[in-house]
Amino acid sequence: MKNEMKWNCSSAKEIDLIDYLASLGHEPIKVRGHKFWYLSPFRNEHTPSFKVNRTINRWYDFGEGKGGSIIDFGIRYFHCTIAEFLCLLSNQSVITVPLLGNVQPIYESGIKVKNIRPIFSYSLKNYLLKRCIPLLLADNYLKEILYTNGGNLFYGLGFPNNKGGWEIRSEYFKGSSSPKYFSLYACSSNNIYVFEGFFNFLSFLQLFVPTSANQDSDYLILNSLAFVDHSLELLSTYNRVSLFLDNDPAGDLATAHIINCIPSAIDKRHLFKPYEDLNDYLTSSNCQINLPP
Repeated sequence: MKNEMKWNCSSAKEIDLIDYLASLGHEPIKVRGHKFWYLSPFRNEHTPSFKVNRTINRWYDFGEGKGGSIIDFGIRYFHCTIAEFLCLLSNQSVITVPLLGNVQPIYESGIKVKNIRPIFSYSLKNYLLKRCIPLLLADNYLKEILYTNGGNLFYGLGFPNNKGGWEIRSEYFKGSSSPKYFSLYACSSNNIYVFEGFFNFLSFLQLFVPTSANQDSDYLILNSLAFVDHSLELLSTYNRVSLFLDNDPAGDLATAHIINCIPSAIDKRHLFKPYEDLNDYLTSSNCQINLPP
């Protein structure tokens, strides 16, 4: 089910930022009155530096010295234009709230998973096709998730993490259910491959790993660069750590940080340069995957 409302800049700015961040899987670290503090959604950090003032419905990132409305957040978070972000909103369920000074509005926060089943919906299978991920491969790691967001029912591709939460994706939605954490696939190997998101993990398997060899190495999918530091103790137990993070400034910083902390870590991003990530590399290679009848 899609949100039938067509958003413009004025109406979008009425969306409750706290609820919207929750729909993307970002929960506040601390709350002081109408000020909500988060680990920045834009980078890896230990101390929350991203603040939302709920009274005026605006955010400010002290690490970058930038802030603004939900429009400014959306184009920064999704790396898109204003028009593209408004189109994305039109396909999501969001909640608008009146700005009433210090009055705290009541809202329903976060994504609630209602049902988990094998991938069934044609639109999700078609989305996998567009991302060049065969259904046979996806079925080994993904489920179809039925979830509520803002009281409405939706479905998307679900990828489980190690604490019972889910990363949820569809063509027009990117979010996660709580708790958010990394995902580890381990088979007692001495080698581990590290990815930022699950589409890059699946792209790696599609590009480089025969199906029969999927379990010859361990795989860590961070699901967010916020979990880089959480993963360092785990990564330090491996003889070889291969890093396949994104070719962007955030990926540069995270890769450098891991290599500085883990002597066995190796930057492998040259394998898909000049593309930003492995899925971009895969989809640019004119993959031929047909949707079964």
